[in-house]
Amino acid sequence: MTELPVPGLARCLASLFYESLLIVAMLLIASAALTPLQLLLGQDSGLLHGLIQLAAAGVLFAYFGYCWTRSGQTAAMKTWHIRLVTADGRLLSWPQALMRFAVAAMLFVGLPIISYLGWLRSYGDHPAAKWLALIWWLVPFLSRYYDKERRHLHDRLSGTRLELLPKPARK
Repeated sequence: MTELPVPGLARCLASLFYESLLIVAMLLIASAALTPLQLLLGQDSGLLHGLIQLAAAGVLFAYFGYCWTRSGQTAAMKTWHIRLVTADGRLLSWPQALMRFAVAAMLFVGLPIISYLGWLRSYGDHPAAKWLALIWWLVPFLSRYYDKERRHLHDRLSGTRLELLPKPARK
């Protein structure tokens, strides 16, 4: 089986932007579904806050896991002709999808939060602290320039890779 080329960074970022629009819509729908629970438990319930975060993570993993295990492509990835596969070229299993989701969540959410809290503790609420924390978002993407297979850091750590699919022939 011939290995397909790796998509460029611009294509990956365009797909990520499109994906973010879909994610916002899904999270808005999930939030709307939890509104009756919010009215029942009250605005300041710590339990509610935890439930909403858990529901958001569950909705996102259900979407990504389903797409990655069925075809290797989310709606945005189909548009940009990108497919996610394991390092040896197979579709992901549910445990592999969970691993990639968890690694990406730690890199794109966990590290910036930890960085921000560290800056906040050391230097107070300085505006630069937010921007310095967001620099962590660049690390997974820029790591592809140091990887011999041009994989992003979250792909390297989770044992996956992206493929650029050929455009379908026009009829």
